[in-house]
Amino acid sequence: MSAATDTAERIVTAAAELFAERGYAATTTKAIAEHAGVNEVTLFRIFGNKAGILRALGERFAERSAQRAMAERPDPNDARATLLALARNEIAESLENGGVALRLAFDAKSVPEVGALISEGPAGNLEALASYLAECQRAGQLRDDIDPRVLAEAFGALTSSYVMYRTIMGFLDKPTDVTTDSGVEQLFDVFWSGAAARRE
Repeated sequence: MSAATDTAERIVTAAAELFAERGYAATTTKAIAEHAGVNEVTLFRIFGNKAGILRALGERFAERSAQRAMAERPDPNDARATLLALARNEIAESLENGGVALRLAFDAKSVPEVGALISEGPAGNLEALASYLAECQRAGQLRDDIDPRVLAEAFGALTSSYVMYRTIMGFLDKPTDVTTDSGVEQLFDVFWSGAAARRE
């Protein structure tokens, strides 16, 4: 990683931490620069302004998103393995970035640039996942009597949304939760037991 890339990553990470703590509107570029250990001029040179940092943060989220994973068109005949891997990824991302994602979701109604970012990511993820789930239904892997968008929303509710709920409620310090692989599998099995095609 080049020095410039490392600096940009530090700035985005610092911004994510401060956005999670203070919200987007209350976080200044000066505070971000100080938190990242750079001067404000460097921040402006790399990102232009705070909205540029927000876009970079959105790109970071997109790189690890369900939409990108589904774009690789995994095999619909191995839906369980594919969706379990995706559940692990979604939960890991939520554990890492759930705080900032939640705060930005709250800011979305009052800050237009945050609203634009939020409307692009989750909607794209839902559509990509629903499209893959529809393929799995056609392949006989999943129940075909449930709308694939409903399945996609149920999947999200049992992965990333579950982690965010636990974050809000302060439950993540409990010993039995989704920070273990067996915990992820148990959570996923709740989804799979209702979504898998029924065998006669």
